[in-house]
Amino acid sequence: MHEMQRAQLRQIFQEVYRAIDPGGLFILVDIHRHTNPVFRSGLAIFLWLFETETDLGSLLAEVGWRSYNSEVTPQPKLYAGGSIQVIQVQKSLVSSH
Repeated sequence: MHEMQRAQLRQIFQEVYRAIDPGGLFILVDIHRHTNPVFRSGLAIFLWLFETETDLGSLLAEVGWRSYNSEVTPQPKLYAGGSIQVIQVQKSLVSSH
């Protein structure tokens, strides 16, 4: 996903939204900028080469996904020193898209 533009990601998220049943979950796991210096060298090179500045949470919300928790815009949970982000979203029971 790191080399994709916003329009490409939007198209992917729309297709997943179309294919998932109402009330279904979509869990996105992505490599993210780290917060732990132990992960600095290898991950820094990878992100320098491939990372784009797309806010996945707001893009998912634009498509129609809603946060699986109480937040309006899906927010990532960070693991492994901030290197892995996990975003959980849910399709509404009544789809407007």
